[in-house]
Amino acid sequence: MIKKLFDKEILFDMKKIGLIAEFNPFHNGHIYLLNKIREKYPQSKIIVALSSNYTQRGEIAVASFAKRKAICKKYGVNQVLKLDFKTSTQAATVFASNAIKLLSKHHIDLLFFGVSDTNDISKYINAAKIIKSNKTTYDENIKRILKSGKSYVAASFESLRMLISDENIPEDILGFEYTKYIIDNNLDIELDCIKRTIAHASDESNFIYASGTNLRKMLKEKQDISLYSPMKIKRIKRIEDTYPKFQKIVKKTDASKLAKITLMSEGMENLFKKNINKESYDEFIAACTSKRYTASRIKRVYLYVLKKIYK
Repeated sequence: MIKKLFDKEILFDMKKIGLIAEFNPFHNGHIYLLNKIREKYPQSKIIVALSSNYTQRGEIAVASFAKRKAICKKYGVNQVLKLDFKTSTQAATVFASNAIKLLSKHHIDLLFFGVSDTNDISKYINAAKIIKSNKTTYDENIKRILKSGKSYVAASFESLRMLISDENIPEDILGFEYTKYIIDNNLDIELDCIKRTIAHASDESNFIYASGTNLRKMLKEKQDISLYSPMKIKRIKRIEDTYPKFQKIVKKTDASKLAKITLMSEGMENLFKKNINKESYDEFIAACTSKRYTASRIKRVYLYVLKKIYK
């Protein structure tokens, strides 16, 4: 009888904790994150919403969904949900909202994520609440700033800067989008965060930890990443290698038809036509990037052209 009551108490205290991830690749920093969740919430079930074989930056993941799913389950994740292609390859706002909607269907109690600036989630929650209580002003400022030619991300942070001091502005774009979505929609989901072992896009390592950005660079250069990741990755598919195919598609497709590609907007089809004779993928992306169009935005649209996904 005592054991039954004890078991019921454990079940009552168990939290369903959601993570949203690419694990591209899964590395020691992710193991650190999972261990910290177990330390802080010992009676927890960890559910991960994991991106497909393509990433938010419009690139090909360095390992398949199946391999990334298997390795994170090996290190303590209880359940893995697959984000569809269109969610996996969207900008932060859509990526965050769709991923949280998926996790909500599985009734998570708490969303946990890593950030570069703090261990105190209140910084993110307070900023999100300030935006919510000043929504009209915030949105009007974004529209005005966008007209000056800046990207949506830059406009959003500049608008927030008009409402809050710089030291209180969250640094992590995705983490902040998660927080805003939960606060804006009054979801019954707690929030928590942990400071990363190394900055998000850092090119540096500290003998144990390296950023995903750095590891992807190492993999492209065929360097050994075993010091920083338990994943065994022999070869990767490079989005750069698809450029000849992409060139053929853009050259033979009328601009009016290109304009109907998902995410293509504001005359971007003409920009693609103008720069399609650049010699490499990197040169093409650089030529199309501007204050209005970030490199990530161009890469996402590139992928949708390559996959011929129309609105």
